[in-house]
Amino acid sequence: MRKFMFILLALTAFSIMLFAQEAQIKEAEKELEELGNFNMNFKFNRDMESDAADEPYFGLYLEDLTFPKAQELNYPESYGVLISGVVKDSPAWQYRLREDDIIMQINGKEVTNYATFEKLRKGLRSGDQIAMTIFRDGKVESLDMTIGTRGESGESISVTTTKKKKLNAGFLGGTWIPMWINLDMKDINDLITDEALGFNEFREDGLLQQGLGGKITIGKNYFLGGQITWYKDTKAKTNTNDPDYHIWLSHENSLGGVTLDKRIPISKKLITSVGLMIGGAHHKLEFLNSNSDYDWNNLPDTITDSNNTHFLLNKSYLVAQPRAEVMYRFLSWLGLRAEVGYVFGYPLTKDWRVQGLENDSYEVTGSPDTSYDGLTVTIGPWFGF
Repeated sequence: MRKFMFILLALTAFSIMLFAQEAQIKEAEKELEELGNFNMNFKFNRDMESDAADEPYFGLYLEDLTFPKAQELNYPESYGVLISGVVKDSPAWQYRLREDDIIMQINGKEVTNYATFEKLRKGLRSGDQIAMTIFRDGKVESLDMTIGTRGESGESISVTTTKKKKLNAGFLGGTWIPMWINLDMKDINDLITDEALGFNEFREDGLLQQGLGGKITIGKNYFLGGQITWYKDTKAKTNTNDPDYHIWLSHENSLGGVTLDKRIPISKKLITSVGLMIGGAHHKLEFLNSNSDYDWNNLPDTITDSNNTHFLLNKSYLVAQPRAEVMYRFLSWLGLRAEVGYVFGYPLTKDWRVQGLENDSYEVTGSPDTSYDGLTVTIGPWFGF
């Protein structure tokens, strides 16, 4: 119980830390935005002060592209100038340029930053037709644009505004899953620690399963996916009843199924979700008692008269796992996720079975109805979004 409380407290502290960090980031972004708006307006107003009749006019608010903004827009390059606003009825307005477009090239020349854009602009005249390459919504697009002339100096200018963007819950992704699961191992430990076998027991405070998982959006912040995790351990020892023989033990425990999650974005970087996995699980115990003496000519006698034995025990379950997740995005394609869930298992048979050939199985008389229920905790990376 103490370990459960410790884990829950640790996850709570982890979430609080992320919220605090996110608040600091938001505050910093707000300050940078205010500074950016000041510089942006200054540049635009300075552009308007020119009295030249043929001065080229785009009608854009521009600012240098920052790395966080490039990550947010999934822009893969390290150059470009960001459109942060468009003047109504300007040439840019007419050619449907919009906020968050990134200007990459003008007439085939790379636009490194705002200073480069200004240098290229000053080499143009109103009425010139230019070829512009932009990055929009994850794609590179090209357009031909005719540069206009500026209105009178006293003309009122309005800037297009966009509604507050809906937070993005992501699209798809996958990951390696390390999952700690707390299962009741008493029945298995009672068997393998019997004096005749003499193996050390498996951990009672949980097993570390590992596996893979992924999901893809199906709309309205719902994600459909799947995952599978497993644990396997093999042991060997000398048979105390006959030192010529050795006993091998293998235990395999697996859990997997189909997942459905509802993501709830708190901010651009912090995503929460609740969900459910429906699937199956099993325990497998394999035993081999052998003296490693196998002779083709004596195999019939070895099979019928020797102490060489080998069999596989199996118990299967239907499972449901409700879970809750918190994910923090460090990059557009990399995050850290923490998930807590609980597995409820329904045994397909009350007894353990010995697996025969094909689909045959044999009931183990007097075997316990071993449960498959327990708390699960996962902390690991997430690739994609």
